[in-house]
This record gives sequence, C-alpha cells and structure tokens, in this order.
Amino acid sequence: MDRMSIDDLKKSLDFALTHFLARSPKKTYCGAEVIGGEVMILPTDYLRQAVDTIRRIIGAKVKHVTVGCQSNLIGSKTKIKALKEMIDDDSIGTSLDSFTNKRTIKGDANKYRQLATQGAHYLQAISGNTIGTVIVCDSDTINNLVDEYKISQKDQRRITIRPIFAGRHDIDCLNPSRLGQHWKALIDIWFIQGDTVIEPLMRMTKSMLGMRTDEVGCPYWRSCSANSLNIEPNGDLYTCQEMADVGAGKLGNAISGQWHDKMYLLLSKRQTNIDQECQQCQWYKHCQGGCMMESFTESGSFYSRPNNCTAWTIVFKALDDNIKKHGKQASIDWINKIQEVEYSRIDHSKINHSKNKSTVLDNAVAINQSTAINKPIAVNQSIALDKPTALDKPIAVVTQ
Repeated sequence: MDRMSIDDLKKSLDFALTHFLARSPKKTYCGAEVIGGEVMILPTDYLRQAVDTIRRIIGAKVKHVTVGCQSNLIGSKTKIKALKEMIDDDSIGTSLDSFTNKRTIKGDANKYRQLATQGAHYLQAISGNTIGTVIVCDSDTINNLVDEYKISQKDQRRITIRPIFAGRHDIDCLNPSRLGQHWKALIDIWFIQGDTVIEPLMRMTKSMLGMRTDEVGCPYWRSCSANSLNIEPNGDLYTCQEMADVGAGKLGNAISGQWHDKMYLLLSKRQTNIDQECQQCQWYKHCQGGCMMESFTESGSFYSRPNNCTAWTIVFKALDDNIKKHGKQASIDWINKIQEVEYSRIDHSKINHSKNKSTVLDNAVAINQSTAINKPIAVNQSIALDKPTALDKPIAVVTQ
C-alpha cells in the first residue's frame, strides 16, 4: 500500500490550502477527515505524526480545526485507545450492516459484526459517547433501512444514511424512486417519535424549519467547490473523494505544485449555472441542486440535474408533510429535544477538553493518504459528518 510521506503531507497541505483558501470565501473552521482506507491498519506513530501535522498546518490558516476518521474499529484495544487519543472527541465514526453478508472476515459476516461491535463498545466505554454510524443504502441494504434505524434507536446511536457510491466500480446503483420511498418510510416513523439523530434528514428538516444547519459533511449541494477539497495519496487535488474516484474535475497536484485555476472556476460556476429545472423547483432552497459528481457521471455536465432528484423530491415532500401534520413549532421543539438528548448521552467527564474543537463550521478538505486499493465503494464518511478514514486514503477536511 502506498503511503504519503509526512514531508509530502506537509507540502500538500500547505500548497493546497494556500490556493484553495485564496479562492473561496473566508474560512474560520476546518474539519479534516481521514478517509478512504482502514485507519486501523496504519502504524500508530505514522498516524499520530500525520494528525499532528494536519492540526499544525491547518491550524495556522484557520481559527479552529478538528480531525475525524471512519473505521471499522476491528483491532486491539491498544490501537483503538491510541486512535481515540489522536482523533477529536465525537469524531470517530463506523459503518453498520446488521443483515447482509457484504462485510466479512474470512468470509464470515457474523464474525465481522461481532468484532466490529466489540470495538465500538470499547471505544464508547473509554470515550463516554456513542459512536456515530454510517448506513450505506444499496439495492440490498435498503430493504433493511427501517430495521437498522430501530437497532440504532434502541442502542441510542446517531446514524448517517447515504446512497451507494459506485464510482469506477461495478455496482448496481439504487433506483432513485426506490431510494426515496424507503427514506420516506424511515421519515414517517422517525419524525416526532424518534430521539436519535439521522443525517442528512436532521439537516434537511432544520433547513425546512429555518433553523441553523451547521453540521459538518457533504450536503449534496451546488456550492461544494467552495467548501470541500480532497487530497489524494499521490497529491492529486479534487473537490471530494467521489470526484477523485471518478477522475472528474482534477484541480492539480499538491506535491508537484500544480493548481488548475480554470478547472476550479469551471466547478465554481455550478453555484450559479445550475439546471433551470432545479432553480424552479419548490425544494431548491433546501436541496441546492444535488451532487455535482452524480450530475457529471450521469450526463457529462457539472451543471445538470442529477437522477437522485427523484429521491430528494420524495424525501423533501415527506418532511414537508410531517411538518404540516405536526406543526412547525412542535417540529422545532422535537429537533431541539433530539439535540438535548444527544448531549445528555455523553459522559462529559471522559471528554478530552485539551483537543482543539469548535461548533462553528465553514468548509471541508479531504486528504487521501493511500492508494486506490481498498478504496471504499460505499462512502465511509460521517457527513459530519458524522465523522468520517485513513491516511492511506483521503483525509477529508471540512472548513467554513
């Protein structure tokens, strides 16, 4: 497995952020996410040097920086404890698949689930907080989405749900209408009744209620070029991990010192040059035109309307119906209650307050520190994440 050297990491961060921050709105916060591979297989000393480098270089350019990661948490207690001590509190996420056989150890899905659960429980015990979990929705797991939510609700565990990301891989993408209907079914049992955070549904709901939406992570919006940057293990620069995986919109190479300003401006035009049908949609204010990567892979254009528009239309309609059914104020009170319950579940005596944390959000940058080998097909990011994976793959940085 190729690994970006610490010297190259220093050079890449300094070059990439210097050019990126000069062309985007002023940032005060940056959330860096180690993503793409499995962080637990990296040498602890290397990961510690990398995280320290990230904090130091990014911290010199913005007021606040946090570092998060995504991991299956299958490893020794020593490794898990070391990870916890390096990564910001509440910034380690994992993935959940309670029903299919897609995640295995030597072909055994139950063994994978057993070890992953043990790791998550140990991390919870030493961190004083439940571990955020990503549920990837593909043609198989989508059938279990409501049941996965019920498990998470019982375990008092916040979750992020995400459509499958195929990239260059041979994966059957989920039909947008089917995706929307299953998310609607989840909304109908979660709204008002649930007390567990579900992203991006929380962010979508808060947007529709006029509440502040400051969670970190990918909101599938048209402004991602100004808010996200991904650094690949070889130094290549893209807007995000997904754009990197399909090879779309390369912004240059941080190691060789190349920055393609024309491409950055081309991607930035999505903020104003979005599909007219999107701009006329009643949900546009909250949807913001959807994912640029999806638009490009489906049509070859960075500005088109993605196919998942069908899904988001169903989702926003379901949220709107529930807000009307229960009333705006009751809906706001419920969202506030979820946030209060989430806070109450934390054992604050175990929180490391010496780490640099902030609730003010700005943008994101991803730094990939590994080869494409083992690159996740399903997005292992906690969209704020949620907290998204490994220095042998991208490190995602979110800034504002």
